[in-house]
Amino acid sequence: MWCHRHRVDPVHGRMLQRRHTMPSRHCGRRRSGHERRVVHSARLVAELTVSRLRYWCESHPDTHSPSSRAHVADLSPSEPGPQPVASAGLGLLDERSGYSMQPYGAPGAPDDAAVDWRRYWSAIVRYRWWVLLGTGLGLTGGFAAGRLLKPQYRAQATVWIDAANNRPDASRGPIRQGQLLEPYAWVDLLQSYAVLDDVVRQLRLYLTPRARADSLALSSFDLAERFRPGSYRLAVDQSGKSFTLTASGSIVLQRGIPGEMVGSAIGFRWTPPAAALPPGAIVSFTLVTPRDAAQRLSEDLGVKLDANGNFMRLELAGTDPNIIAAVVNAVAQRLVAVAAELKRAKLTELTRILNDQLATAARSLRDAEGALEKFRVNTITLPAEQSTPVAPGLEATRDPGFKNFFEMRIEREQLRRDREAVRRVLAQVADSGLAVAGLEIIGTVQRSTELTEALKELTTKQAELRALRYRYTDQHPPVKRLEADMETLERRTIPGLAGALLEEVGTREQVLDSLVRSAGRELQQIPQRAVEEARLRREVAIAENLYTTLQQRYEEARLAEASTIPDVRVLDAADVPHQPMKNTAPRLILLGLFGGLGLSLVGAVMLDRFDRHFRYPHQVTREMGLAILGAVPRIKRGHRGVAPDDAHQVIEALRTVRLNLTHAYGSAGPLLVTITSPGPGEGKSFVSGNLARAFADAGQRTLLIDGDSRRGVLHRLLRAVRKPGLTDYLAGVVPLEAVVQRTDHPALWFIGSGSRKQDAPELLGAPAMAQLLASARATYQVILIDSSPLGAGVDPFLLGTLTGSLLLVLRSGATDRDLAHAKLDVLARLPIRVLGAVLNDVEPRGAYRYYSYL
Repeated sequence: MWCHRHRVDPVHGRMLQRRHTMPSRHCGRRRSGHERRVVHSARLVAELTVSRLRYWCESHPDTHSPSSRAHVADLSPSEPGPQPVASAGLGLLDERSGYSMQPYGAPGAPDDAAVDWRRYWSAIVRYRWWVLLGTGLGLTGGFAAGRLLKPQYRAQATVWIDAANNRPDASRGPIRQGQLLEPYAWVDLLQSYAVLDDVVRQLRLYLTPRARADSLALSSFDLAERFRPGSYRLAVDQSGKSFTLTASGSIVLQRGIPGEMVGSAIGFRWTPPAAALPPGAIVSFTLVTPRDAAQRLSEDLGVKLDANGNFMRLELAGTDPNIIAAVVNAVAQRLVAVAAELKRAKLTELTRILNDQLATAARSLRDAEGALEKFRVNTITLPAEQSTPVAPGLEATRDPGFKNFFEMRIEREQLRRDREAVRRVLAQVADSGLAVAGLEIIGTVQRSTELTEALKELTTKQAELRALRYRYTDQHPPVKRLEADMETLERRTIPGLAGALLEEVGTREQVLDSLVRSAGRELQQIPQRAVEEARLRREVAIAENLYTTLQQRYEEARLAEASTIPDVRVLDAADVPHQPMKNTAPRLILLGLFGGLGLSLVGAVMLDRFDRHFRYPHQVTREMGLAILGAVPRIKRGHRGVAPDDAHQVIEALRTVRLNLTHAYGSAGPLLVTITSPGPGEGKSFVSGNLARAFADAGQRTLLIDGDSRRGVLHRLLRAVRKPGLTDYLAGVVPLEAVVQRTDHPALWFIGSGSRKQDAPELLGAPAMAQLLASARATYQVILIDSSPLGAGVDPFLLGTLTGSLLLVLRSGATDRDLAHAKLDVLARLPIRVLGAVLNDVEPRGAYRYYSYL
């Protein structure tokens, strides 16, 4: 982009310096999801048709190539009028590059869900002093915390747990008792009050002085069995002759003189040395119960056990390295002492119990031996049971009496079964004939020779009969003869022999039964003394075994008690640490720095998010649906006034507004526009005056009307008079020629606001105003009306309906977006064409650098 410097006349410079900076009033709420609208203008060749077109979010986008960018230059009278607007777009400045704009919601619009890093950066730059202040406060807080927080030290000690008794070769060493506890139980013993209470009392951890200097006065402090915990304060008066002991709440507990016992009534055993209580000395301390101090020590003490349970590491962190080292060593030593006491007590009790059991077992053994001795003396003259020795290689040797008894019983039972079997076979002869196979398998039958021969003969004849029947019929004489013989054997011979055998078996069975009963009586008559003697011998053996076992265990327990060795011992004692485990000061400083910076950045972004004032171009294009016709940069005033470079940028920006306003309005007829803003103090009068001068500089006859009948101040910018003015003409007080004033520019005329009247809105809507505009159309090429703000009343709406076109001025950081949205809704219901917006008082950086003159 090329740049051309112009000479600024003094009058124009003064107009720039007298720009309004009145603050705007905040009102309304931020509106989301509002219907976006874009105002579009069209140019007709033959006639001017003013219409208001409403564009929704999906309306047609503008598509312009970078080559269509037009240079900003002066528009002189000799130059031709504005070129026809192409159908692809309006030729308005875009939010980014100055090209033709796309309506809100077009495909080229940026996505609302994307992160707008440029907006974040703009918010941070805008609130940079707050960010620096928050960062400084965070850094100061980090420094203060680093100074207040003391460095942390860590003391460590290692305790070895002797697990030799659990090893396979433990029986090869000296006789000793097994391990007192399992490895994981040593941690519980360490954290028990049996260990920690003694450490707390030994090191007086229940006492916490307020200051390190108070430790000397508390060096002789001790507790009685019953005392009162709390916070106490011992104050010596300025004379040093008396002291006062008070509790929390300024309750006086004791008054006395230095050198006497302090707090004996509440359980203190404390006589502070007189040298530790100078005049005006104050000793403050806090007292808790030893059990509470032990519980707190258990929570602070770190205990780690290795995987095999052989080593236990103790750790304690604190601000005083001497105290934490002493505490860790005291805990480790107390653990060893408690373990030794518990083990010694266990062995002593075990020895005593074994001694009592051994005495009882000795008495039982003596009683059993006496009973056996007495029994044998009483039965020495009676026959004893003879036992047969077992020969080597034999499984067992049974007594002959027992053997004969069981053999006879078996034989008797066998005879009874055989007799029953023979009877069953003989009972079947009448029905189905003789069952030879059934008789042959009976043992008694097999031992009978006659019956066996008869059965063989019957079997032989049956075989011969089967052979004859293969050759002859049943009528053959030999067949009949064999059948008759077989009949005789089956019906008479064999049954007769079987009956005789049954009688013989019955007789044998009776004899065996009498023998079995006789042998049973002989066995039942065996003396009970053998059983009694065996019982007595068993009692002696049991008592002897019990006595031997208890005696062995008793001796082992005595030896173990005599050589008691604790299962734990201190392997590495804690040394006083000289280096802190971590230096928190740098971390706190960095944390304060980055924390303050982060919170400040987040606060800046949140303030920007919830800021309801207009600050970014996309709030105009996407939220309000307005085209940006230009941006007037902020002017920095020094002690010499406005810098020439700033003035040149403002002039070039107004030329850009002039060019885009001309294209937005159209070419038919003179340019007639109402200029307003949502609220006061947004620079609409400044834009109106300087825009009118820009049109006049271009050689166009320009009329500037101050339509702000309430607070119009354009006459001050143009060094003109306010009255007679517009309201005086509309009221019929003066003619039109009396209110039109010439300015220092030959192409610029001005009409002041006139006298302040209560009925000014009614006068603006009167027919005289329409006649004034009709007359001005015939005389001037550009007619600009500076109206009151939209939020001030109905005046800008009346003037907008008369002119048909409206230009909105928005001031960065001052315009209330909710108010602007509300007033745009009102404009949407009126026949007013909003040509666009002019951004006023913007910083030429960030998103606004595309709208500024570089």
